[in-house]
Amino acid sequence: MPTILLVEDDKVIAESISFALESDSFKVNWREMGNDALDYLNNNTVDLVLLDIGLPDISGFDVLRKIRIDSEIPIIIITARDADADIVLGLEGLGADDYVTKPFNPRVLVARIRAQLRRANKQTSIAKEPTAKSKSKQVFTINEDMNQILLHDQVIDLTKAECKILLHLVRNPNRIHSKEQLLNVMYDRPTGSSDSTIVTHIKLIRKSLNKIDPDNEYIENHRGLGYSLVL
Repeated sequence: MPTILLVEDDKVIAESISFALESDSFKVNWREMGNDALDYLNNNTVDLVLLDIGLPDISGFDVLRKIRIDSEIPIIIITARDADADIVLGLEGLGADDYVTKPFNPRVLVARIRAQLRRANKQTSIAKEPTAKSKSKQVFTINEDMNQILLHDQVIDLTKAECKILLHLVRNPNRIHSKEQLLNVMYDRPTGSSDSTIVTHIKLIRKSLNKIDPDNEYIENHRGLGYSLVL
């Protein structure tokens, strides 16, 4: 039974969504506050997050930003805010998987949830399939206690910002991450920094990786889209 975390401060809407999901064999955990939702995620496993933007304590965008620092769990934004800028920020800037504006048909929402879960399950299956390259080497190791990343058991020379970027890429390999997403990883919220900041950091990370393993290029540039760590 898939577990859904519903983050919604409107009780009537929450009850309507919960009823539709539970009628379709989902388990629903409802939280009204963004910080409560983050605390729940830190201590529990869920399959997908339904996230409202206008929460009483913190913005749903801030909740999304914090989740995306170290998790690629499917997230669907549910909100009355339908401005193009909000949609682009949610989907491209912060990495939401879908954006649904209120009012909506709960049955349509269920269909969108099932589509995201199928996509997530497919990606997990692909990631678990051993390739010729992944069989030959376990390349990266994360030392949480020392805040270090190792390549072939050698510590990579990184600044704090570079470590945050590479850590995010290592934890979410074979997936494209936009420059804005990586900026959010660095600073935990939007800043005045430009895309060129990420370009510079990526160049320095590549240089550090090449010192240890000059025969492989681990970070791939997807023109106009972002970067991925290829394993």
